[in-house]
Amino acid sequence: MSRKIAYGGILLALNIILLLLVNIVPINTLFLLGLASLPIAVVIMEWGPKSGVIFYIGSVLLSVIIMVNKSQWILYIFTFGIYGLIKYIIEKDRSFIQEYVLKLLAANILILITYFILKPFVHIPVNIISIGIFEVAFIIYDFVYSRFIDYYNEKLRKLINK
Repeated sequence: MSRKIAYGGILLALNIILLLLVNIVPINTLFLLGLASLPIAVVIMEWGPKSGVIFYIGSVLLSVIIMVNKSQWILYIFTFGIYGLIKYIIEKDRSFIQEYVLKLLAANILILITYFILKPFVHIPVNIISIGIFEVAFIIYDFVYSRFIDYYNEKLRKLINK
């Protein structure tokens, strides 16, 4: 049990450090938010979705304190932060096509919620090109996320559990 708590704490610290870097490094914000979303996948793989939800809540509570730009915080909690849990739920016993349809649907709903929350505070241009870019970027993000999960399962898990 103590190993689980320590490992979870290290993953949460890594998550928070990546979110802290969003404040410090003015470029690559989306890249850093994407990286910060990966530790939740590790928590879900190691201890299941209930621990993933607890990790997500901890991440949200700590990140609201450290993230200066609250619009980036909202983007994190409604898209990148929650995606590991959504991916876990969607990828259970479904075909590849069903998975991608559901993932794209979930991503579009989440980005729409984020858009309406941020719209009064931030100008976000929406047109067919920006929507297309979002769809392509999401597919790339999901692919990289899946490759990270594979890499963790094949290589990192063995190194960490020694």
